[in-house]
This record gives sequence, structure tokens and C-alpha cells, in this order.
Amino acid sequence: MNKVILIIFTAVILLQGQYIITDPDSLLDNGADYLIVTHSDFTSGLYPLCQLRDSLGLNVKMVEVDLIYSTFPDTSLPQSIRNCMERVYLYWNPRPTYILLVGDAERGGGANDFIPSPLFPKFSYFYWGGLTQHACDNWYVTLEGNDSIPDMILARLPVNSLAMTQGVVNKIVNYETIDTAGIWQTTVLVNSSSDFESYAEGYTDNFLVPAGDSVIKIYDSQGNNPSLRQRHVDAINQGIVMILPVCHGTQPPAWAGNYTLFHYTDIASLTNQVYPYAFCKG
Repeated sequence: MNKVILIIFTAVILLQGQYIITDPDSLLDNGADYLIVTHSDFTSGLYPLCQLRDSLGLNVKMVEVDLIYSTFPDTSLPQSIRNCMERVYLYWNPRPTYILLVGDAERGGGANDFIPSPLFPKFSYFYWGGLTQHACDNWYVTLEGNDSIPDMILARLPVNSLAMTQGVVNKIVNYETIDTAGIWQTTVLVNSSSDFESYAEGYTDNFLVPAGDSVIKIYDSQGNNPSLRQRHVDAINQGIVMILPVCHGTQPPAWAGNYTLFHYTDIASLTNQVYPYAFCKG
């Protein structure tokens, strides 16, 4: 029995070593198609995602953010991360196509500031609540040319615990491997606050309908309406491939916030086994 446990433990260590970068030299010169930048609290929950991406033919690497900070010290932690991304972009072979940040960010460096997000001054128009700065992860991968177009594709899993990481990774793996073909794969939920309804119609008429998608539309001017929220729950439970919120992020009426089109407490009412991806235009 002890020998079997030792073999399994050794296999796990070898599997982890296949993906994780542990020394500065390997961070300076390496290669990957898919690079995960994570806080050390979440590393162990990410190996199923590494294996999934590996199975799709992607060369996967993972690095903990503390190694980035020590290898690329600078005046701020976001600048250290960007310096690392510049090195990766210029010298890695192959250069990553995809960058995934794993860890929440919190304004002011609070307890949930696992992977910080750089802050920039707000645009010229007024923001509800007096916001003066915006977080912008896009800056990490806008590396070449005088433009704001990302040079690598970047996303973030804003998790703040290992359990949350494992839950999100399990959902991603289940979503991408589940064998439940059906009409849900061409059904999109479009929800919008009334002031963005024309934009929602534009997305629907120009992109979704021509692609052959069925569209469920939920438009509202108030939010925080139990009946309205139930319509979202019903739509998700019937099966959809994507939610397209064409509304504010937190300013009412919004996808999330005090007056919402959907609320985190509604998640407990979701019963379907196929989780939709969500894209947001706010």
C-alpha cells in the first residue's frame, strides 16, 4: 500500500513539474502557448485546467506571482508584472497567445489583492459614486505599437480562495468536456438596461441572428425586480451558450450592484449542468 501511495505521489509531483516555473532563469527564457500567472494560494487548484489546455495541444506553463516580483523588481507590483510580460513577449519561443491571471484584485492593496490590477485616471465623463480611477488589466499585454490593442490575449479568474479556484476550474472543465449537444448551443441571452437597448439590438441584428443564434431578450429600466431576476434564472436553466449583458457593470440598472438584472443570490436557483460563458459590454 505504501508503495502504491508513493508511486501516485511521485506521478503528481512529475505532473506539476511539467507546468510550473520555479526558477528565474526559466522565467527569463522559456516558451508556451498558454501562460498562467497565479498567486501561490491557488496553484494546486489549477492543474486540471493545465491538463485540459494541454489536451487541446497547447504548451502550458504556470508561474507564481512572487517569482515575478523577485525576478523583475520595480517601483510597483503591477509594473513588475508588466516587465515580465514584456520579457515573455519579446524572448519566449513560442510566445504565449494566451495569458491567464488567477487571483482577485482589490483597490488599495487589501486582503484580496492577490494579483493587483493597474489603475488609470477615469475618462472625461462623470462616474456614479465619484470614481476617479479604473483598473485595466489590458495594460499588462499592450506591449507593442502606439495603440491600446493587446498583443497577447489576457483573461482573469478573480478568485480569492483555493476552494473558489477549484470550483471555477471544475466548471470550466465540465463546460468544455460535457457531451450535451442541443439547442442551448445556439441560444444566447441578451439582457440590457433601457439606455443601452439600441446597442443590444445592434449586437443581435448584426452578429447573433446572422450567425444562426436564437436570442432571448430581457430589457429593463429599473432592475432589482424579483420577477425580472426570475426570468434570467428561467432562461439560464433552460440552457444557453452565452449571456451578453449590454448594460452598466455596477451603476444601476446593472448586471451587478445594488439594483440588478441578476444577483449573486440567484445562483442558488440555477439547476442546469451546462454553465454559460458571459461577455459584458458596459
